[in-house]
Amino acid sequence: MKILELNDELILDFLMNSDFNDQDYSPEELKYLLVKWRYFFRLFQGRSEQSKMNLEDKILKIEQQLEIKKKSEFDLQVILAKKEDLISSIKNRDLSWKERWSGKIITKYENREI
Repeated sequence: MKILELNDELILDFLMNSDFNDQDYSPEELKYLLVKWRYFFRLFQGRSEQSKMNLEDKILKIEQQLEIKKKSEFDLQVILAKKEDLISSIKNRDLSWKERWSGKIITKYENREI
């Protein structure tokens, strides 16, 4: 069977497993094998580049999501710290007679968001 008659899968298998010392090949067959090798290399290199670009894109998107989550976490920590400061300032303050009698805290703290 001639090399020129083989399909691509068999040619690739032949190229990957052959020592090229077994038989004498004609210059046409060697040129054909070289062209096929170049074709397979470009094909696999293109697939490799495409998958690499897809993975890099996924990594970039995940890193952006991580930055957004970190910023959100920081904002929530700031809000929590403000609320804790407000609670501690309310706890540490002395109540007036009016506040003690009515059972309500003074109005300037009621307008703040807790």
